[in-house]
Amino acid sequence: MSDNNEIDDIIKEIRNKNKQLDRDVEYEDFDTKPNSSVKKEEEPELVVKLEDSEPVERKEESRRVVVNEKSVPKEPEPKEVVVEAEKPTPKPQVDSITIHGDAEEKKIDEFIDDGVIGTINGGTPEYSEQPTEDNYEEYEEMSKVKNKKKLIIIIVAVILAVAVIAEIAVAAIKGRNEEETTETPQTTVTTTAAPVIVTNPLTGEEGYNAKAVDVRPVACVVENSYYARPQWGIEDEKSPDIILEGEVEGGETRMLWFYADYTNLPEQIGPMRSARPPFIKFSELFDAVFIHWGQSSSRGNYVGADTVFKQDNVDHINQMTTSGVSYLYSRDSSRSAYGVEHTGILLGDKLPQAIEDLGFRTKADSASYTKFNFNKKDQAVGEVACNTLGLTFSGNTSTRDWTYSAEDKMYHTSDFSNSNIAFSDVTRKNLLVLFDTTEYVVKENYKGSGKSETYCNYKLSGGTGKLASLGTVIDITWSVENGMLVVKDENGMAISLNPGKTWIGWGSSNKNGSVTIG
Repeated sequence: MSDNNEIDDIIKEIRNKNKQLDRDVEYEDFDTKPNSSVKKEEEPELVVKLEDSEPVERKEESRRVVVNEKSVPKEPEPKEVVVEAEKPTPKPQVDSITIHGDAEEKKIDEFIDDGVIGTINGGTPEYSEQPTEDNYEEYEEMSKVKNKKKLIIIIVAVILAVAVIAEIAVAAIKGRNEEETTETPQTTVTTTAAPVIVTNPLTGEEGYNAKAVDVRPVACVVENSYYARPQWGIEDEKSPDIILEGEVEGGETRMLWFYADYTNLPEQIGPMRSARPPFIKFSELFDAVFIHWGQSSSRGNYVGADTVFKQDNVDHINQMTTSGVSYLYSRDSSRSAYGVEHTGILLGDKLPQAIEDLGFRTKADSASYTKFNFNKKDQAVGEVACNTLGLTFSGNTSTRDWTYSAEDKMYHTSDFSNSNIAFSDVTRKNLLVLFDTTEYVVKENYKGSGKSETYCNYKLSGGTGKLASLGTVIDITWSVENGMLVVKDENGMAISLNPGKTWIGWGSSNKNGSVTIG
């Protein structure tokens, strides 16, 4: 406040001079030469006006202090120097203060003490007495003081202006940096992926074990003589996904049970019986691991199962020759009265361990794995009604009869019953009849008995057939292409099965095989 005190001292000194001078005081610019004096008519009154501007946040305010005294007419326009200064906490606003003659000399001091820093109109109140020889030194000294004060005010104004500009620049830079560093909010669109529906590749049914996807199926040879009925596992809730039934020898049929997931088998399957070449070949259409109890042997012009296993490099498990997995098989004595050959069973829950112990490939070869097309929902396959279907495999066999039930939309048969043991009701959703070329091959001296045995071989040469489902039936054609089974309708379009389990009847096209639709 030293500069302000100096200003106060100058103003006080001017007032004292005014009291001593008995003439009018005339205000002029210091740049104007002194004029002749004028008689003083009355004591001048000093008017100090403080003009306020509206405060603006974070901007510097200007306050102007205007000093005038009553004088002769034609008062020159005062020069105004405006100094920007930092505004302190606002004080009560005062429009003007008038100081008359000998009034107390504390009014301007109060403003300065209150922190009001402004500009004085034309600098400090001017000493306007005409210089004479007696007062010229004092006049010069006053001029120097005035110029010094003006310079101080200008310097302060420049400093304050630079400070304001710097503050504005810093704020701008800060704002830009905040804008640049502020991450643009990302709009997250949450989409719910459609659930993956896993279906059984052999039945098209949902709820399949995801761990069994792309895993090889297994095919188990099961006997179908009268004394083997009803077979263990055929009516189980884990019954086979596909049952293939075809002629073997002696007018009997044998079955091959396919399971897509070999980790989910019935507790026991059987009676297990020996392998035949056509069944091995059919299992290869599904890249299956072949499970059996015994096998036919080659002799003469008959090529037995033992040879086919080696020639085709088929992964198989034979209870009679495979060591190290004896835990996989057992016997059920309830059939012992009909012969020991009807008692052999496979323990379903042991098969996964046996396949692992034998080191078989478990990943399915998609190029050798037949997979049918399935409808998403049940629908009639044709316009021809099929309430009953009977297949005679050849002129040497009996007939397998099926009857459709509209109540559960399934085909039923009781042909796997044994009146001495139990009634059996086997159900299937789809019935697929394949007529194939067959031949009978005689092997002499069967088992060293001196007798002969006649085997039925299927050629897998393709042909015609039937597909029945949902009480309707159509004609189909079938073939083996690139190691897989291909089934089409009469127009050459791939057929679609209804989701569910299938029975495949393998009949003879050249040995009096036939099908009856009712």
